[in-house]
Amino acid sequence: MRRGTPAAVLFGGLLYFVRVVGTRRTMRQIGDQIGAPAATVSQVERGQRAVKEPKIPAWAAALEVPEAALHELWLLSQGLVPVRGGKPVFYSDRPGCLGTKPLREGLVPCLPEGPDLEPIYRLADRVVSLVRPLLRDARIYLDAEEYEPKYVLEAAEGIITPEQEDEDAAAALGFLPVPLIDFRWFPTLGDRNPSKEKRDFLRVPQLQKPEPIVRRRGSSLKTAELEDLIRSLSGPERERVRGYIDALIEQRAN
Repeated sequence: MRRGTPAAVLFGGLLYFVRVVGTRRTMRQIGDQIGAPAATVSQVERGQRAVKEPKIPAWAAALEVPEAALHELWLLSQGLVPVRGGKPVFYSDRPGCLGTKPLREGLVPCLPEGPDLEPIYRLADRVVSLVRPLLRDARIYLDAEEYEPKYVLEAAEGIITPEQEDEDAAAALGFLPVPLIDFRWFPTLGDRNPSKEKRDFLRVPQLQKPEPIVRRRGSSLKTAELEDLIRSLSGPERERVRGYIDALIEQRAN
C-alpha cells in the first residue's frame, strides 16, 4: 500500500470510523499506543501515509479490534480478496471469490456504457460485512454515489450560463456511481435522540492492481557522512530516523 493512493485513502477512512465510532479514542491516544504522534494518525486516516502490513497488529490492539478483521480490511482496501489456501486475488480478476449471492435489488447502477460495477459493489459489500461487527453502535449501509452538478444552485436560481450547463453535462457523462458506505451513529453512548445522530460517508473507488515497489539502490554513505546528516536533522526528524533504524534492527533479528 502506498501513501496518497485510493487504497490508502480507503483504508485510512475505515480506520477513522473504527476510531471515532468504535473506540471513540482520540488520535493522540491511538498514537501513544502505536508509538507515533497524533499527526501521524491524522495523516494515515486521510491517506497521506500508508499502513504497512507489519504495523497492523499494533493498530488492531490500539483500536481494540481483531487483528484478522483489520488485516482483511487492509487487503480489501487494495482490491485484494483472501482465498483459502492461496494468495489473495485481485477482485476484478475473479469476481466469484466475493460470492455469488444476489446483492440488494437496484443497488448496482446499470450503465449503458462503461465498466461493470458489480465487482466493486461486491467488494464494498464485503467491507461492510466486516465493519458492522466492529461498530455495533452504528448503522451502516451500502449505497451508490449520486451525481450532483457543480452549478446546481445556479440552475435552481435560473442564472446558469450555457458554458456552465455544458460543463455540468460533460461531468454527468463521465460520472461513475461507485459505492458509498453510509455511517450513522450517536456521539454519546446511550443517547438515542434522533436530532443528535451523526452521518458520514466513505467512498469506495475503482481500485487498481497494486504494483510492487521498486527501490533503486543508490551510493551508500560513509559512517561519518551519515553522522553529519543526522546531526543536521531536527528533533522530530531524528525520532523518525530512529524509528526506521529500530525497524531495521527488528527485521534483522527476525
